[in-house]
Amino acid sequence: MKKLEKTGTLYIEELMQEVDVNVRELVDVFRFLLKYQILFKGSGVEFAGLREYVPGQDDATKIDWKASLRTRKLYIKQFEDERDLDVYILLDSSSSMLFGTQDKLKSEYSAVVAGALSYAAVESGDNVGFAMFSDDVKVALDPLSDISQYYKILRFMVDPGYYGGGCNLGGSLSYLINVLNKRTILFIISDFIGIEKGWEDSLKMMAGKLDKVVGLMIRDVRDSFLPKGIGSMRLSDPFSDKVLTVNTDRVGDEFERLARKQEGEIENEFRGGGMGFVKIYTNEPFVKPLVNYLELTEL
Repeated sequence: MKKLEKTGTLYIEELMQEVDVNVRELVDVFRFLLKYQILFKGSGVEFAGLREYVPGQDDATKIDWKASLRTRKLYIKQFEDERDLDVYILLDSSSSMLFGTQDKLKSEYSAVVAGALSYAAVESGDNVGFAMFSDDVKVALDPLSDISQYYKILRFMVDPGYYGGGCNLGGSLSYLINVLNKRTILFIISDFIGIEKGWEDSLKMMAGKLDKVVGLMIRDVRDSFLPKGIGSMRLSDPFSDKVLTVNTDRVGDEFERLARKQEGEIENEFRGGGMGFVKIYTNEPFVKPLVNYLELTEL
């Protein structure tokens, strides 16, 4: 796969092709779940009245059977949307995302996920907003439902200048909490490695304001497991460039234990706060686990 020399970021044509391969099933799920307000804390709509059911035109699931039995005619409930749904994607572009031992770096894989989500939202007629963060928020786009927004997001994600640096998730959430509308579903796409302290409180505040917050943990298999039987291996800290040589057979079990502990702590922060959480490895398809989560979501 052709990549930019500095960061391994996909070219925009490649990114569009990857999104096209993955997005169709996601679009169908978005159309159903988001349009019927399933991801909202409340119903998201106000009752406007009844009107007579039109066969072949109206959704039969909206028939008000009590009213229909009283009048001996079929009536459906009419609702008025309070406002459009905003889908917002917060993408981690810190240095640890520029790592990969599989077909794609975590940054590349995450760009495909973010692209698919943004396209699905636009195709469903919803507004999509986007931000990239590392040490701070690198770029932020207000929610918009036009297809041009999708292409803007792709252009930002293939720009090497927005990648690298620390992982200031807390600061990024604190910035966005004053920007995002209440009726928003926020997807946070990150490996959640090297997060600066204090992010938990910002996440809880965001969860208290928005309709839904979902953490998408993107991990390379080597973030969780070291290979066995290869002897010594050089490990590099993506944030400090410090290098350590270790014997994988000696430290592998402890490495895996600490990785599971850190992953579990992140997951507990999301699930314990009533938020969504999905972990995906870059050597696995992402559509199925994400669709499974969305389809099983009950609020």
